[in-house]
Amino acid sequence: MSETNKNQAGAADAGAKTDDAKLVTKTEKKKVKALQVVSAREGFRRGGHVFGREAVVLKIGDLTKEQIQQIRGERLLAVSEVEVDAE
Repeated sequence: MSETNKNQAGAADAGAKTDDAKLVTKTEKKKVKALQVVSAREGFRRGGHVFGREAVVLKIGDLTKEQIQQIRGERLLAVSEVEVDAE
């Protein structure tokens, strides 16, 4: 193989590696912490939000400390911490 062909082949391999890295970066999304909340009854309100038997996901960054305390402290709410896409 000539020196020119070797350089072109090496450049093609480097380009493929860069493309693979871009794909991985694009598919990886930033995650943020959130609260997943389910109520024991429909229409239950706490911390400025309405909850029911279907899970409601609230990003922690969108809540005040007071709201988090109210939601976590309510015995009629099942609260778990989850991670969601930052979108």
